[in-house]
Amino acid sequence: MLNLSDTQLDVFNSSTARLNFLVGSVRSGKTFVSLVRWLEYVQTAPKGNLVMVGRTAGTIKRNIVDEICNLVGADAKYYIGKGELTLWGRRIYLIGCVDERSEQRLRGSTFAGAYVDEVTLINESFFTMLLSRLSVPGAQLFATTNPDSPFHYIKKNYLDREDLDMKTFEFKLDDNPSLTESFKNNLKKEYTGLWYKRYILGEWCLAEGTIYDFFDERIHTINFAPDSARYYVVGVDYGTTNPTAFGLFGYNPENYPNIWLEDEYYWDSREKMRQKTDTEYAVDLKNFMGQRNIKAVIIDPSAASFKAECVKQGIQNIMDADNDVLNGVRFTSKMLANGTFKVLKKCQHTIKEIQTYVWDEKSIKMGEDKPLKQTDHLMDVCRYALYTYFKPMYEGGKQMDVEQYRRWKMDKGGWS
Repeated sequence: MLNLSDTQLDVFNSSTARLNFLVGSVRSGKTFVSLVRWLEYVQTAPKGNLVMVGRTAGTIKRNIVDEICNLVGADAKYYIGKGELTLWGRRIYLIGCVDERSEQRLRGSTFAGAYVDEVTLINESFFTMLLSRLSVPGAQLFATTNPDSPFHYIKKNYLDREDLDMKTFEFKLDDNPSLTESFKNNLKKEYTGLWYKRYILGEWCLAEGTIYDFFDERIHTINFAPDSARYYVVGVDYGTTNPTAFGLFGYNPENYPNIWLEDEYYWDSREKMRQKTDTEYAVDLKNFMGQRNIKAVIIDPSAASFKAECVKQGIQNIMDADNDVLNGVRFTSKMLANGTFKVLKKCQHTIKEIQTYVWDEKSIKMGEDKPLKQTDHLMDVCRYALYTYFKPMYEGGKQMDVEQYRRWKMDKGGWS
């Protein structure tokens, strides 16, 4: 028998409103039960097309499609080229909401049901349009999210209202019965400040003050690299009028810390009174890397001309950075807080930026969490390298007991 918490059972039995939101802390069982409920809905929904929405095509496949395919096996057919999934013969469109232009993909459509992954990451105009497309009688929406700013449109325009045909289900860590006490305790230690309040306590709270407010040089910096690196990753933030910065990140999983910032490069053309060319920066980067074993050179995705010059100079293993700012900051915070990542004391520009990296108050009042764009170049370097390259190593894994769920469905006479 599948072991569900009371909150999960409530979702499965009571999510009958037009709008159904599952909100709460990370790893609290939201995604699992929302997909269980969605699979049931697909089989009973009114006639018409269905849609599943995520931040990008990649997150849709990773967070939704892969898990559904694991759950229902051959009854799920994924067509990557079409951006479609079929379940028991029903077509489901898969749409990534990258920016405001994504709204155009909804125009003219009519849907009998929608599933939205991490709804607070979805653009407001897109979400508004999606609701207008749910026009088949009896159509329902199921959406999951972690808490965000109390000024976020999802909170203000939907969750705080009492006049909508809506149900909200609030999740805490204890609502996931598959988590051990040891895991939950370790998870709580990995989040601090803002992230602890939102992702552990499940609070809608403001991002205020210093981003890495827990940073302590006595704890988070080291005098020397812990040992020889197995290999290195280089992060690059390229600027023309703004500073250009590089960071050299050593990695060895057998050491503590696993990852360390071993060296930094920082050129401020205003302070130096001279702007370097792309060629000069590329040569500086080659010299900075030396003869080390460099697995990846992760560069600001907007630096097209500089990347082209790096290729011309023979620099290999170039990758575009994943520029998801908020998740990048969260992951960097986690790696610092749990001791996996530390900074060598000689990297003084980085240490200074960590201590002065603050939230942008104007953006916060508009419901959007953003760092203030000043003294942030090495912070971008850290975010690019850690989030783009190391996140899959440290935040992989699945949250579902798939075989247990399949047995439960068979016991109920469902799919085999």
